Amino acid sequence: MSNTTDNILRIAVISDLHVMAPELLVNEGPAIEEYLAQDRKMLRESAEILDTLVGDIIDLKPHMVLVTGDLTKDGERVSHHLVASRLQRLVDAGIQVLVVPGNHDINNPDAKVYDGDNTTQAATISRTEFADIYRHMGYDQQSRRDPDTLSYCRDINDRLTILAIDACMDRLNTFVSLGDARDHCKTSGALEVSTQQWLVDQATAATAAGRYVIAMMHHHLVPHFHMEETLAAPYMVGKAQQLCHRLIDAGVHAIFTGHLHISDVCQTTHNGHQMVEIATAAAVGYPCQWRLATCNTTSGKMQLRSITLHSLPSDSEFGEHAREVFQKCIPTMTHGVIKRYWPEIRQAIDSYSAKHSFMMRFVDLPDTPEALAHLLLKHLQEPVTDAYIAFAEGNEGGTDNHETTDRLIKGIDQLVNQTVRGILKPLAKAALRLRIFGTFRLVMQSILEDRNDIGTANEAIINDHTAIINL
Repeated sequence: MSNTTDNILRIAVISDLHVMAPELLVNEGPAIEEYLAQDRKMLRESAEILDTLVGDIIDLKPHMVLVTGDLTKDGERVSHHLVASRLQRLVDAGIQVLVVPGNHDINNPDAKVYDGDNTTQAATISRTEFADIYRHMGYDQQSRRDPDTLSYCRDINDRLTILAIDACMDRLNTFVSLGDARDHCKTSGALEVSTQQWLVDQATAATAAGRYVIAMMHHHLVPHFHMEETLAAPYMVGKAQQLCHRLIDAGVHAIFTGHLHISDVCQTTHNGHQMVEIATAAAVGYPCQWRLATCNTTSGKMQLRSITLHSLPSDSEFGEHAREVFQKCIPTMTHGVIKRYWPEIRQAIDSYSAKHSFMMRFVDLPDTPEALAHLLLKHLQEPVTDAYIAFAEGNEGGTDNHETTDRLIKGIDQLVNQTVRGILKPLAKAALRLRIFGTFRLVMQSILEDRNDIGTANEAIINDHTAIINL
């Protein structure tokens, strides 16, 4: 392993590899095309992408590599073995590798073999198997393990500790083949009280020993846009603010995450101390980025640098092709996401309707996922696509997004006009606009202007690609 006794450590961070082993695609056909139509991931190229990343990282010779979850397409055993074999090249080159699972990686009913028109179940893995497959990448006797999860704590040297957090909820996944009503992979993250306490105890002990503590987790701990914990709850760990405050108090001030496939740095403040979260995009889909962090344990500062994967040996214009795939899949991805989370969406709509019953009696909302997707795409497809791409790329506040904001507001106005009815339509429209636009403007400002903690005393704009972070 590279010398980690010096005060400068270089850390590569990759996330959301989503590797699909080539043997899972027996024959091209409608089955794989239907899956890919709802996803921006470049799955056919995923093994080559990982090979390219590994080669690039070996050339840069960092001290360690952190992998923040979703190593495989959908937890297929054969994909995990492929990923582990490629990451072993880094280990063999003297580079320490530490991984944590993502929501796709374990006990996943979506693990499939694709053969023309048909799919069959592929073997997935258990939590015990995950730790065994990646035993040289964090799950060995040099790490202190949480007894209840795949979380662990690793002392890198006498100045730095890595706190690897597993918040995945794969124990709640359901399988039709086991008698459940549907195949469902749980996207959300949560931590039991006992695991939270274990994490706090480990961080407190490391801080007391004079070490800086950097955390890593698949799910988000700090919101990357206004109301993420409500509007995109599956991407955040449950009771995130409570856990964040406890970790800050224990001496943790930086965390690497993934999950949303964005390059974004955000922060929050508690008791005068900051927590900075660095979300790393997925190289397997646009914007095809990863990170290199240079950590100075003398000054207590960490410098970030984003690196974009523009080409592959088989495709010199891979980055452009990935962007095209991203843009084209927005409609089918919207349908797929709404259909997947329709029970949660209905629950949120019903809850809002109960609180605002008078106003909502004049609103005709779609009653099927297909109808809702059609309504949203009709009025918002183009500006939402532009906003999403800017958000994923990072540093979106450095460009003029006023036109995108204006088009989004116009689309929302058209949507309200279509859904409100009745004799009191003008009054109901005005009330709904007031509620929607007030929230919507803050959400879009926080995204398109790259503003964290918007509207509070801690509001800040952070460079998503070259930030300097105090540990």
